[in-house]
Amino acid sequence: MEFYRLDPEVAGALDEGTVIDAAAHPPRIEAVHYEISDWSGDDLIEAFPVYLVTDDLADVLVDSGLDAFRIRRATVTLSEEAQELLDGKELPTFHWLEVTGQAGVDDLGVTDQGQLIVSEQALELIQAGTLENCEVDRF
Repeated sequence: MEFYRLDPEVAGALDEGTVIDAAAHPPRIEAVHYEISDWSGDDLIEAFPVYLVTDDLADVLVDSGLDAFRIRRATVTLSEEAQELLDGKELPTFHWLEVTGQAGVDDLGVTDQGQLIVSEQALELIQAGTLENCEVDRF
């Protein structure tokens, strides 16, 4: 099975509501608060070490039967700049994509450096949505 490294759009940053144990490697996350500052429209975004997906992509992943992830609640807010940039466009609901798999083994995994690694099947599902600002390389 082929695996791919994804480097998604960084559309913002983790905000003060994020609960993170940075002493662990990779860092352990308990709660996510992501503030979007400049979103280009992708269904998959990140801020190290967290990945977020839109409602649509979350549904596709859950319905796919793939393993090694959970869709969890995230608080997502917009900076003042992002509100101006969106100028009336509706922001989709984002969810925290908690990846629990081993990179290069499971459908979704994260390396020790926090890089998202997905199987060919997972990549096809993710690419069916909007993924214009994500670098994809063979793992």
